Amino acid sequence: VASISVGKFFDDHATALGLSLHGEKVGFDRAISEPAMNRPGLALAGFYSYFAKKRVQVLGNSELSYLKKLPDDMRIERFRQMCERDIPCIARGSNLDERLSAVAEEHRIPVFGTSQVTMNFLNAATIRLEHEFAPSVTLHGCMVDMRGVGVLIVGKSGSGKSETAIGLLERGASLVADDMVRVKYVGGELTATAPDLSRGYMEI
Repeated sequence: VASISVGKFFDDHATALGLSLHGEKVGFDRAISEPAMNRPGLALAGFYSYFAKKRVQVLGNSELSYLKKLPDDMRIERFRQMCERDIPCIARGSNLDERLSAVAEEHRIPVFGTSQVTMNFLNAATIRLEHEFAPSVTLHGCMVDMRGVGVLIVGKSGSGKSETAIGLLERGASLVADDMVRVKYVGGELTATAPDLSRGYMEI
């Protein structure tokens, strides 16, 4: 996955991350191109040499406090300079004043608030983005969880993969996926899931 849209990120993870839209619904088609968060403190101070503009920009308490201490015109100009870098979205921005919110809306940058504290949000959102961007492949087969061990059953069509899976289910295994198995490489480990449409069902 080269990128995901801000809209997909919000739709898939808003509940888990405690996200809520702050202001107008704009820029949901913008692309998040890196699976990490960025705290734009240096950018708001005017330093852009290493600005990670492809990431979600997270305004923690330090960034918000810094903005509040700037003179009005400078605060708006610094915030405008960041928005002009074509960033995907801003998180933890529910405390922005009306003028800064208007700048974000002018540049069609969505602003989200969250009920989570900064560090918890950074960790949880990064894990979810890493999962979204992880290399994946879809295999034809069955997958069961046998006492904590994932067992992938593959073979030609009609060779008895589902019947073998049922035999393991009768012996205490749990069904993960039947017919189509989606495998991802996340954080050095392989994880397997079922496509949403067939999750919880067997094709037999």
